[in-house]
Amino acid sequence: MNKAVYQSFEASSEPEKGPERLEMLRAEMRKADLDAFLVPRSDVHQGEYVAPADERLAWLTGFTGSAGFCAATLRSAGVFVDGRYRVQVKEQTRAPFVPVDWPEVSLGDWLKETLTAGIVGFDPWLHSAQEIKSLKNTLASCDITLRPVENLIDKIWQDRPSPPMGLARTFTDDLSGERHLDKRTRLAEQLRTGGHSGAFLSLPDSICWLLNIRGQDVAHNPIVHGFAVLHDDARIDLFMHPEKVTEIRGHLGNDVTLRNPHK
Repeated sequence: MNKAVYQSFEASSEPEKGPERLEMLRAEMRKADLDAFLVPRSDVHQGEYVAPADERLAWLTGFTGSAGFCAATLRSAGVFVDGRYRVQVKEQTRAPFVPVDWPEVSLGDWLKETLTAGIVGFDPWLHSAQEIKSLKNTLASCDITLRPVENLIDKIWQDRPSPPMGLARTFTDDLSGERHLDKRTRLAEQLRTGGHSGAFLSLPDSICWLLNIRGQDVAHNPIVHGFAVLHDDARIDLFMHPEKVTEIRGHLGNDVTLRNPHK
């Protein structure tokens, strides 16, 4: 008899541990000569759904919503959420974390009012270039500067889960409706027409669609983590751990070159 499989939407939250973890973070901030540190919900792929290893915001604050971020200074800690999570953030966080209504209150304005001067650290892997550029423009009129640093949460998260290593699998042409060669060729022509030699892909959803593959690196999302560069001749450089692609090497073909994601 087949067993029914039910999806659970329960979120694991530990708000009572937030204050202690915040003090650990502040100790690292002092070591790094930082006056503030940014903790976004996003991962290196800038997707909405993240793996347990990337749930830094939830680990620090207890807040498990799918959007938001924390700005921690040596005296304050704001948890920025939009209208969807105003009730949830109050239930899942404890003082000294303070909910901040975002985007009504922007990060730049909050920093100017809360910090007035100092250095704000951020992990450049977890923020878009446009996001940092916009924040720099907002802070240009005051004595607050941004500094890219190694992620301080990773230094204190002792039992952090390992990165997901699910196997990628082939999504057959009869289901996808188009061969990945045809997709690559069509997009490569658009690159040439636009005068571009290549395109960098960071979102796993886009990579899985382009190469007709699926994965299991994030719960309830059939994606596999990686990066890719599509060249104007339809070749692909795929930055993905080799253990993940053992079952799809033949499907990828000679035009897809596997690269070390850590180099």
